[in-house]
Amino acid sequence: MVLSKYYYINNVPVQIRYLPSGDIAIWHPCNQEIAYIIDGVCRNRGRWNSHYNNWIVFSQFKHKVINDIKSRGSNNG
Repeated sequence: MVLSKYYYINNVPVQIRYLPSGDIAIWHPCNQEIAYIIDGVCRNRGRWNSHYNNWIVFSQFKHKVINDIKSRGSNNG
């Protein structure tokens, strides 16, 4: 099983980690443009985790969120 995968949106890495719960964690470095995109993709499909500065996307939405991220960037991992 893949534990994490990176996609690149405008050359900025977006990490997707698969969690044991079935949920996924979405992380990216500080970048206003990418934050706007990722917030739009994840909002109402998960919750923001301020401790880790990432989104936790609930398992029932993970395929939609991953497909949305994939459609906006490239996969290099």
